[in-house]
Amino acid sequence: MNRFDKEAKNWDKVQRRVELAKSVSGAIKPFVKESDTILEFGCGSGLVGLELVKYAKKIVGIDTSCKMVEVFNQKAKEQQLNAKAYCKDIFEVEEKFDKVVASMVLHHIKDIAKLEQKLYTLSNELFIADLVKEDGSFHDRGNEGVYHFGFSKEELQNYFHSWSIEFHIIHTIKKQKSYPVFLAHMKKM
Repeated sequence: MNRFDKEAKNWDKVQRRVELAKSVSGAIKPFVKESDTILEFGCGSGLVGLELVKYAKKIVGIDTSCKMVEVFNQKAKEQQLNAKAYCKDIFEVEEKFDKVVASMVLHHIKDIAKLEQKLYTLSNELFIADLVKEDGSFHDRGNEGVYHFGFSKEELQNYFHSWSIEFHIIHTIKKQKSYPVFLAHMKKM
């Protein structure tokens, strides 16, 4: 059982996670249309996606933590939302979407060039929120499963060279110090 499976039931009880999700969904919401189908990869417990689906046609969530997927689906059912999550990897997805959303996921992806190629086949528009480049101190329980200590705008442009990128700081996570979080809104060029 991975860390995210262990923490799934109590994930939403950490206020800084809820605050971050509100900032991320709030920054994306103006771009969402009622007709949109949205893929949220690394959907976790649905803190971002289950807010966005209120403005879209549907949300499909995927996560490699099956326990997180269970929490997402329970919340979607209780709130009667057009949202369904699946326990799978992004590289298993074949359906196309109007938008793809990921919050605090990119730093856990080892091969971002491979991910970029996959996302290019799934959508014309991406919203990726993650940490601005940091010193490796953000994950206070160790960096297992963390492949990048955040990203600069320049790094994102190198990885996502086939996309136009708008890059904005949308939130700051306060832990032992402050960690800015960006939202990159990307469109195919």
